[in-house]
Amino acid sequence: MSSNQYLIDAATRHQIFLQRYGAGRSKEAVKMLNQLRRKINARLAQEPTNFQAQRLADVLRDITTLSQIGFRDIKSLILMDVIDLAQSEARFSVEMINKASTISLTLPTEAALLSAVQTVPMAVVKGIAPTIGESLTKLGVSKVAQITQAISDGVILGNTTQVISRDVNNLVSTLIKRQVTSLVSTIINHISSVARKQTYKQNSKYIDRYEWVSTLDGRTTFICMSRDGQFYNVDEGPMPPAHFACRSTTVPKIRPEFDLGFDTKSTRPSLGSDGPEQVSTKTTYSGWLRNQNREFIDEALGIERSRLFRSGALTLDKFVDPTGRVYTLKELEGMRPLVLSDI
Repeated sequence: MSSNQYLIDAATRHQIFLQRYGAGRSKEAVKMLNQLRRKINARLAQEPTNFQAQRLADVLRDITTLSQIGFRDIKSLILMDVIDLAQSEARFSVEMINKASTISLTLPTEAALLSAVQTVPMAVVKGIAPTIGESLTKLGVSKVAQITQAISDGVILGNTTQVISRDVNNLVSTLIKRQVTSLVSTIINHISSVARKQTYKQNSKYIDRYEWVSTLDGRTTFICMSRDGQFYNVDEGPMPPAHFACRSTTVPKIRPEFDLGFDTKSTRPSLGSDGPEQVSTKTTYSGWLRNQNREFIDEALGIERSRLFRSGALTLDKFVDPTGRVYTLKELEGMRPLVLSDI
């Protein structure tokens, strides 16, 4: 077994702990969000039951200020430990690779990590690639607008203050909460990914490629299904996160002359139709999915895509285009002659 199989084992286990760290940061952000919600309720409670339209401008001004401060605090919370997390992730990568090879890697400098974390965009939406700072700023602007719009709509509809407060509560506690937690987990994975890539680049003498490693379960997206097990050049390939709340990671491909070739059997976790189990690190998402029952594949891919996949008409990498866009079923059907042309 190669060292890369060991790296997949170690990186997969580490990714689980990274996700738990992200969940903790999300909980802290949600606490701040709940504090903001209570402040908005308190401000609305100052108005009479029958909301007066002429008071709307004053109320919106106050709630805009409260909301801007609230989302600014959330942004500060997330950015507070950025460099510490990046350094921690770089150290983990170096320690992991050193253990699996005959080399001794060097860490990227703090300045290089900070610069990369602050400037490398998150390519989670086609055509939109903000930095983490920009993404948090945009989140605040859009959510403040949503909150004030909900209040304005309530006044226009003639709703009471209590009804308006209830609507704002529902908005903050559901949609905005989901969006905040999704963005926080995405940022955490992005920081980790940037730190890993800087480590690979810092040690290009020993590493020139990396392997994409996705989560083996039914919640994995098409783009991550298709990329699992694929190798990319360090300076050219895509890096996680591929989308919001992405759980994928990467492992470096150590040049053969520096590979220790461990004898131990490494595994990666999976959650399929037979429940949780450990599978070989050689297992790709496509190979793993083919061993699941029909019901599981239908749930993971959808009925029509499942049919195409199970019949062998299309492989998982054909479900998305080179940019990561998911093909429609009509487009998939149209590709079948091209896929089968060599058979």
